[in-house]
Amino acid sequence: MKNWVWGVFLFACVPTAADADDYLRDLTDKPFAYVSTSSKWAINPVPVCWEAVDPQFQAEREAVKTAVEATWSAHSKLRFSGWQKCATANSGIRIGIEDSAANAPHTMGLGNKLNGVRNGMVLNFTFEKWGAVCQGAARQACIYNIAVHEFGHAIGFAHEQNRPDTPGECLKLQGPQGPNGDKVLTPWDKDSVMNYCNPVYVNDGKLSAGDIKGVQCLYDGIPCKVDSKGMPQ
Repeated sequence: MKNWVWGVFLFACVPTAADADDYLRDLTDKPFAYVSTSSKWAINPVPVCWEAVDPQFQAEREAVKTAVEATWSAHSKLRFSGWQKCATANSGIRIGIEDSAANAPHTMGLGNKLNGVRNGMVLNFTFEKWGAVCQGAARQACIYNIAVHEFGHAIGFAHEQNRPDTPGECLKLQGPQGPNGDKVLTPWDKDSVMNYCNPVYVNDGKLSAGDIKGVQCLYDGIPCKVDSKGMPQ
């Protein structure tokens, strides 16, 4: 199976929202948030482990765990367990740490496609070779915010700008990246942590209303509904 790799880029653009009526006429064919339903984890909690446990990064590892629990888990029934050093045959999400000029933080696929994949997710804790804007006082915020974005991929969310209903203003500045989802669960969301056209970099690590509705639809079985303006209910 081919592995897909994509990471976080430190830039943003400001799109104009598309007319909701254009892409909400048939919500059963055009889903909410942009997810890969085939990549949904069938197990809960999802195991998480670290490829290496360096004592100097204990606080950073805790920040990642906190970021995930305060966002995706806080707003859904989805849980994560373990967070210890990976054993040889550990299943679940295996996280490596790398600071490389050639590699941004990334995952090797969506959702359960990461199951047991060594370095299936790669995060950066130092930002000395990549992401200079994350150095100094911004480092802790970057660790937290990027973790929220990458765990979005790890639970099955594709990039929001990959959607077929992405406004042209966004596509002119940021094209699709990485694999696509197979269903949209919410209206196109400028504020999503998964949207590179968000004017706020990964939305400062805060899930948008669409992100929350998306994870609840995918993992809690809550029907995705929108109001007359195309906003999640």
